[in-house]
Amino acid sequence: MSSFLKIGMLTLLASFCGCSRNPGGRSDAEVHGRALFILNCSPCHEDSNPQLKVQPPRLNGIFAGKRLPSGAPATEDQVKRTIIEGRGIMPAFDQRLTSEDVKDIVKYLHTLE
Repeated sequence: MSSFLKIGMLTLLASFCGCSRNPGGRSDAEVHGRALFILNCSPCHEDSNPQLKVQPPRLNGIFAGKRLPSGAPATEDQVKRTIIEGRGIMPAFDQRLTSEDVKDIVKYLHTLE
């Protein structure tokens, strides 16, 4: 996806999210992370995908336990590594997201209960 198209989609998502004023007291990073999550993560982690043999886990409360669904420690560094490198059927996002994008997604994940 071209960066122009990506920016346009994020701007559109932000307008639907009511991001002109950070809803619920969310930081700019969390609002940006939510838009990125909707665009990149929710198609697999929020919606059922009958084409997949194994459904990816929901990410609500991902930092609440000591372990991630993969068994790895539930740390920010591990979640960032998984987003960047991929894991199992999850693709790597190192060519699609910047390091700042990944940080913002992780900040947003902390808001999910």
